[in-house]
Order: sequence, then structure tokens, then C-alpha cells
Amino acid sequence: MYHRYILVIGIALIAMQSMVLAHFTLTYPSSRGFSEDQESVAPCGGFNTASAQRVILPLHNAFIEINSGHTSYSYQINAISGNDTVQVGQGSRGYPQASCLPIQSNSAFKDGTNTTLQVVYNGGDGLLYQCVDVTFANSAPSFNSSACVNQDGSKTSFGNSSTSSPSSS
Repeated sequence: MYHRYILVIGIALIAMQSMVLAHFTLTYPSSRGFSEDQESVAPCGGFNTASAQRVILPLHNAFIEINSGHTSYSYQINAISGNDTVQVGQGSRGYPQASCLPIQSNSAFKDGTNTTLQVVYNGGDGLLYQCVDVTFANSAPSFNSSACVNQDGSKTSFGNSSTSSPSSS
């Protein structure tokens, strides 16, 4: 009986670990803050105050990179400026880990536009939120375009161009 009790506890711990690992992290650019316990709190996973430190993003071919614990999920990317919210990306993926999510160009974004990008992630166990504060610019020399990696090796389309992941050999 004692061994059965230990086995049940072990299985429960493994199941809880899987649930914890099934969340997502905004890896590039980094989110304004991360707390796994608060990730389900809208609008920004418990980090609802805009950061004075903004990431410079290019007006075209911008993306965010996430790391997913789920093998299948959907996402939406919103640009929030004041009381205005504009959807700038959405889709779904059928693989875990690294995923490059393109940001659609929007005529409302001009050189110098400050906005908060909100990622809304749904892996099937409730909505999760993370945000990053950005400034769109014609030139973003510090933006790391090589950070656009999809774990499954697929390409990410940016309008007329696309990027591909390096092959792992």
C-alpha cells in the first residue's frame, strides 16, 4: 500500500511539472516581466505598467520569438497604444519550443511610434499574456533578425520575403 501511495505522488508530481512546462515565454525581444503564476492575468501577465526601456523594432519584417511548452497552440499579437488596440498577428502552430511570430506592418505605425505588443497565447488550458514595449523605427540596427527561428525548421513569411531556420546537423 505504501508503494502505491508513493507511485501516485510521483505521477502527480510529473503531471504537475508537465503543466508548469506547458506555458510560454516571450524570448525575443524579452517580455517586460515574467511570472508563471501571473501569466494568466490580462493584459500583460501581471506586468501592466509600461517600461521606460523600449526595444527598437523595424517597421517592416519585425517579429517576436516565443518558446512554447505546448505542442499545439494559437496566438494573437496586439499593438496597444493608449486606448487603441490593433491586431498585428495571429495564427497557430503544431510544434513546441521556438517559434518566430511575424508582426504585420500597419499604416498606423510610423518612425518613432511607441506601442506595447501584447501576446495572447492559448495552449488549450486558458489564455496567457505577455507584453513587450517597443518603438517602431525605419532603421533598427540592434534588432537581431537571426533570432527568427522555428523549431520545426519552417520559414516565417514577412510579406514579400521570408526567413528560414538554420538546419541542425
